[in-house]
Amino acid sequence: MKRRISDRPGAGCSVVWQLQNGRSRIQRGLAADGFRGDFPYAGVTVVAENKDPEENSSASIAVETVRDVFAEGVAFGVEDVLRDAFQEAAEIIREQKLSGCSAAAIAVCGTHIWYAMAGNCRIYRIDSDGVNCFVQDQSAANEINMSPDHTDYYKKIREMKWWLGSPEQGKPICGHARIKQDTTYMILTAGGWTQFENSANTIHRKGTRKTLDGWLGSVTREMKLAYRRQGGALGAVSGLKKKRMKSFPWRSSVYIAAFLGLMGFLVFANPFSRSSENSDSERTDLFFSDSSLEDIVQPIAGDTTSDAGPQEEFGLLGLVSGSQLFREDDTVEPAIIDISADLPLQMVQIGGSVPSLNPDTFSVNLNAEPDTLWENFTPGIYAIRADTASLLLAQTISLSYPGLEIRELDRIITVRENGVVESARWLSSLSPDSASSTGVIVETRSSVAGGADWIRNYAIFANGDRGDRAGEAGGFMGDSLPGLPALRNSHCYRLIVII
Repeated sequence: MKRRISDRPGAGCSVVWQLQNGRSRIQRGLAADGFRGDFPYAGVTVVAENKDPEENSSASIAVETVRDVFAEGVAFGVEDVLRDAFQEAAEIIREQKLSGCSAAAIAVCGTHIWYAMAGNCRIYRIDSDGVNCFVQDQSAANEINMSPDHTDYYKKIREMKWWLGSPEQGKPICGHARIKQDTTYMILTAGGWTQFENSANTIHRKGTRKTLDGWLGSVTREMKLAYRRQGGALGAVSGLKKKRMKSFPWRSSVYIAAFLGLMGFLVFANPFSRSSENSDSERTDLFFSDSSLEDIVQPIAGDTTSDAGPQEEFGLLGLVSGSQLFREDDTVEPAIIDISADLPLQMVQIGGSVPSLNPDTFSVNLNAEPDTLWENFTPGIYAIRADTASLLLAQTISLSYPGLEIRELDRIITVRENGVVESARWLSSLSPDSASSTGVIVETRSSVAGGADWIRNYAIFANGDRGDRAGEAGGFMGDSLPGLPALRNSHCYRLIVII
């Protein structure tokens, strides 16, 4: 079995592909390949299966054409590029007078995927809702809705009106979707998905997904493709799995109750209102300048599955999960924890336009046009782990950006003009493990890294406001590290939103 993997720490998504030949030496017209591109360049995984078992070239031409196109670097118009790559492969196949093949591909960039499918391949989506066929095959069996129990089912799967390289004019099925953490999209040739359909639910229950490559290998073994006549080619892309949430630094259930009390106080009483009046008509929303209170009080559920079992919910419900708010003898009213000193919380947005946020809660700086040559980032909402205000307001921001995942960093370092030399020296020597949980925002008039390769080790290495704020003091928020040439500074960034 040939296996390729592009799982790597710091990557926004994982991209893998595998090819498993079957018992028959004649029916081995399969191919699988791909390319992983660092954001903002798209990666791709592609599989193909020859229409004629006696012809060996069409499938290889298809996967190599798509792979080579994306290896040149694709950052814009990904769906059009993917469609054009399929058409280019089809033209080459026709020019060489080959029989053609079925093919499927998924390109991924940030939190977006684009897919293309021709012939009798299939695309599946696997998440907490189970296993669902995302794109159906274009076979005669599917067209007439033939049952798998029918004696001619497997014969009809091989009959197609259009495939890659077909003499008839046609277009691949193309589309776009967003990919979330713990969601996997998988492409399979017909020899693979006919077996996958029979064991999909079992695989979904049993599959361990510590790495995408390991999970795909277990899928291949579960389907016993090596012992089948045909074998199969598989590819998959997946969002990175969330780390298990660390508990908030509450020392007892009283603090939890106090936090919930504070939330109710903030939402319904709004102590930060500029008006001294208490009437409802004159209250202002703490979080958004133009949203309703109903949008704020909805808890956001976290991941419910992990390798170790169910995870805690990330949100208000997660704080009280498994805990008792009050004992029967609790008679003292808990003190409300005051986070007003944390507001307005310093935030930087990379990409997009200025968000409509309440300035009493968020102090926003915008980098509307990041330069991917000098910066390293992946779309998401980045908060500081165990920083209560940062995590809470990250959930609030996610209401405006439901397609962005909340991701945790151990620290966010802000580099400004007075610390360029020391910061550049220290940042370039930081180990990849520490860098992968660190976000760096640069606000200087001179370059800190100059696009050096080591910035790719960081979860985020991007510019903020390099003009107006360059003269302010730098610093960090979150956990410190040995030798960090900066001081903790609450006026530095604690939340990063990357569109």
